Amino acid sequence: MPPVSIFDGKRSACDWPDDPNAVAPGLMDPRKQPRLIRNDFAGNANDSAWLANPEQPLSFPRVMGDTAAPRSLRTQELILTAQNRINGNDGLPGRGFTPENMRQLLFADNSRAADLALEATVSMCRSVPFGLVLVDGNLVNVSEACPILAAWRSHDFTADSRGSWLFENYWAFLLGGQAIEKLPWRVPFDPKDPVHTPNSLDSGSSAVRDAFGRAVLALRRAGVALNAPLSDVQKITRNGEQIPIHGSISEVGVLNVVTPGLVDGKLDITFGSSFVQQVKFTADGPPQTSSVLAYSQSANPNSPHYVDQTRLFSSGQWVTERFTEEQIAASPALEIKVLS
Repeated sequence: MPPVSIFDGKRSACDWPDDPNAVAPGLMDPRKQPRLIRNDFAGNANDSAWLANPEQPLSFPRVMGDTAAPRSLRTQELILTAQNRINGNDGLPGRGFTPENMRQLLFADNSRAADLALEATVSMCRSVPFGLVLVDGNLVNVSEACPILAAWRSHDFTADSRGSWLFENYWAFLLGGQAIEKLPWRVPFDPKDPVHTPNSLDSGSSAVRDAFGRAVLALRRAGVALNAPLSDVQKITRNGEQIPIHGSISEVGVLNVVTPGLVDGKLDITFGSSFVQQVKFTADGPPQTSSVLAYSQSANPNSPHYVDQTRLFSSGQWVTERFTEEQIAASPALEIKVLS
C-alpha cells in the first residue's frame, strides 16, 4: 500500500483547514489540487497524479498522494505505451492513437516486469550449477525452465503465451509483498528518471535464484507444465464453462489487470478488469465508442447475457456503443418489441 497520512488530533496544525478559497470549511483550495491539460497524453494507473505526464510532473499537498517516489511497473508501462505510440516506434503503423490501435494496445498485455527482468532471469537460470536450486529443503532442477523463458520473447500475457505463467509465479515469489524498489536492482530508483528506474536486475542475487526455484517447484506440485499456455491455467468459470482470460496481476506491469484466486478451492479469476471503454470524441458527430464488460451484463446465471461479454473479453473483442437513432437502427442485433 502507498504511504498513508496520519493526523495527530492533539495538534491544532492537524485541524481541518479553513481556507477562504475552498467552497466550504474543512475542504482544500481547489487551486492546490493536481490539474493537467495537455495535447499529447495524461494517464493514471492507480499511482498518485505526480506523473500523469512525465514531461510535466505535478506538485500537490502530501495528503493527496506522493511525489518523487517510485512508480508502479503498471504506471511505467502506461507512460511508455503512450510515448511509444505517439512517437510511432512501437511496431504499429503510423503515429498517434486511433480507436483501433487503442483497443489493440489495451489488450496487448505486455509486461513491464518482463521487459526489465526477463533477460537477467534467464541468465541466472542458465548459470545455476548443475541446474539445481535448494529451496526449503527441496532440491529443484530448474534447467527445463531456462529455454522456456528464453523463448518467451513477446513478454506478453495473451492467452496463447507460453512462459508467462511461470514468470508471473516467479515474480510474485520474488516480490514477496515488497515494493518494487526493494528488489535487487543494480540501478536503484532515481527521481530524475522515474519511468526507467529501478532497472537491471542482479542475476547473481540469491533472492532471484530462490524465487525462481520456488516458482518451478510450485508449478510442478500443482501439476502445471512449465510451458503451459496461459489459457490452460488462467480461466474463469461460468455455468461450468471455463473461459480463458488474458492479462495478469498488476505487479508484473500490464495495463490489463487480471488477478487469480481461489474460489471453492479452485483457481479462478477474483479481481481485475471490469468495465473497459475506448472513446473517440469527434467535432461533427456522436462519440465513437467501444466497450466490454469483462464480467458480462447480467448476474443471473439463467440470462443469455450472463457470460456473453466475458467470452468477448476472452477473445479480445469489443461491443460497439450506439448513441443516435441511426446508429441504433444499424445494429445487426437490434430487436424491436411493440408493447400494447
